[in-house]
Amino acid sequence: MSLPWVAIQRNPISGTGNRASLIMDLIRHLKQNGIRPRLFSNRERMQKLLRHQFTDAPPLCVVAAGGDGTVQDLINRYPDQRIAILPLGTENLMARYLGIPRSGVFVAEMIKEGATREVDLCQMQQKRFILMASVGFDAAVVADLTEFRKGNISHLSYLKPIWRTICSYPYERLLISTDQSTEEFTAYHAIIVNIPAYGLNLKFSPSANDQDGLLDLILFKKKGLFSTLKYLYQIVRGSHLNSPDVLRIQANRIQIRSAKPVPVQTDGDASGLTPLEITVLPRAGRFIVPC
Repeated sequence: MSLPWVAIQRNPISGTGNRASLIMDLIRHLKQNGIRPRLFSNRERMQKLLRHQFTDAPPLCVVAAGGDGTVQDLINRYPDQRIAILPLGTENLMARYLGIPRSGVFVAEMIKEGATREVDLCQMQQKRFILMASVGFDAAVVADLTEFRKGNISHLSYLKPIWRTICSYPYERLLISTDQSTEEFTAYHAIIVNIPAYGLNLKFSPSANDQDGLLDLILFKKKGLFSTLKYLYQIVRGSHLNSPDVLRIQANRIQIRSAKPVPVQTDGDASGLTPLEITVLPRAGRFIVPC
């Protein structure tokens, strides 16, 4: 009888340097637990093998050895697989939310125990994501960073994109509709929250529930740099939801359009332009979590 096994997707960027030792810790401790690891750097090669060669003996899980972008890639490539996370990225928001530390030994033990949590996922066109999406200023920053990115990113990597966006962002009006209302809403920035985890520990919708089958839509209704800075100050303080020009709506499906295309980001990755439609996929994601 063959050993149980796992497929490990290593991010070619974040899984290098001193972080590579964490992958080796994971591999070593999986072997000690009687689990055979298969490490992949090429995403297409791993996908081909899982689809065609291991249908009779599927893996215990697939491991995202990278940041939130690697996690998002795996939920799209392997919708029927459980996912474990070895956090190696800059923010590691999903791992932090699930309580997974940056430790290969810990993740190996977690996989051995096999506790699973089902969470809601989101879908935009043909792409799935987990945490959140945004339309507007911060998505424009992400798009700028993506265009000029070279190698690993840090929080300092955002300084130039933020400055360029401040100098050039046009604040296009957004038109928003949901399945929960016949009213069409207008705003200049929209945040769609599935799981309350965001960079720099900002909390757009602290009460968002990852298993309620609903998305939390936060609309910021005033435009301009001054309003954007005011909103940021309120978000840091946790008071933005009390503002009369900030609106929170819960919905299963959200549509956003604009007269001119506006940047969109999902889970910290640039994801195209408006128009868009986002729907919730109740408990469609399965993650291995600490017991």
